[in-house]
Amino acid sequence: MKKILVIASMMLLGFSGAYAVGTVAGTQVQNSVTLNYTVGGIGQTAINANDGAGFLVDDKVDFTVANNDGAQITVTPGSTGQITNWTLANTGNAAQFFKLAATNLTGGEIVYGNADTADTSTPYTITYSTDGGTTYNPYTPGTAFSVAIGASVLIRVAADIPLSVTNGQVMNIQLEATAAVDAGGTTLTATSGPDNIGSVDIVLAEGTGITTQGNTPFDGKFSAWGGYIVQSAALAVTKTSCVISDPVNGTTNPKRIPGAVLRYQIQVANTGTSGATSVTVADAIPTEFGTSAANLDVRSAVCPAISSGVCGAKTGTVETNAGTTGAGTSSVTLDYAAVAAGDTNCGYIEVTIQ
Repeated sequence: MKKILVIASMMLLGFSGAYAVGTVAGTQVQNSVTLNYTVGGIGQTAINANDGAGFLVDDKVDFTVANNDGAQITVTPGSTGQITNWTLANTGNAAQFFKLAATNLTGGEIVYGNADTADTSTPYTITYSTDGGTTYNPYTPGTAFSVAIGASVLIRVAADIPLSVTNGQVMNIQLEATAAVDAGGTTLTATSGPDNIGSVDIVLAEGTGITTQGNTPFDGKFSAWGGYIVQSAALAVTKTSCVISDPVNGTTNPKRIPGAVLRYQIQVANTGTSGATSVTVADAIPTEFGTSAANLDVRSAVCPAISSGVCGAKTGTVETNAGTTGAGTSSVTLDYAAVAAGDTNCGYIEVTIQ
């Protein structure tokens, strides 16, 4: 399979200009000669000769594929129908059928400076445009469509992104075009043996001089690489506890005895590159605390360190979304709302040991 670095002249979306292709395949070429001479100083009748029927120009199958995006497409986990953009150009000397196949790269391949570390969901949805991007036609895998001499088509490959991928992962993919005999998608092969002067031979000429990214010239296939990079929230939750008071010691060196009031600190940190919204933490209160949960709030700060298991002062500004959802029941929910990239919020729940 062949791959190609992005060619700047083909990165214009909607580009469908003509390419220089040479003499059209099937053109009949004839040549003749004229013999002039004299005898005894007198010019004689010219003698003409030709090469009979001449020959037919053979079919030089030449084409390229390029990714138009210039970088990985930014996506989030679980998103669907994420589009990458490509161009297939027919640089041969005949109209040519092509079939397409999009696949995940196997792992580690570097595209736009980023190594492949994950896979998209498959199968892909492929569409193509022959009018510069005004309309796109659905492509049926295994079939082929015709591209005129010197023309190009725009291609979109849409992929679904797994919910399991994480911030910073890269999913590089490949789009491969294969020259075909007809719309049925039968792969085109080169004419073997010596030249057939009276017929149009097939010569696979694609990929001349291109050896980057695994390119193998002259096999009737041409591929390019593109892909996706994940930008997402990366949340982590940490839960610790401390003692506020007990019935014997009060707030002086309190212990965890029945009647003691504990404070749970639940810290949510976002180390990703995107903010997270609708962030909630559900806490099923153990039976040892009965239905004593109270004083719930969320602060825009890192939870303060606990010294010797004794609670200090709460820190940070109370968030506008802080509430007491479920307080006084056996299950409570802390509403952190939105946690921006790089932010950390601290939530509090206070309970009494029964």
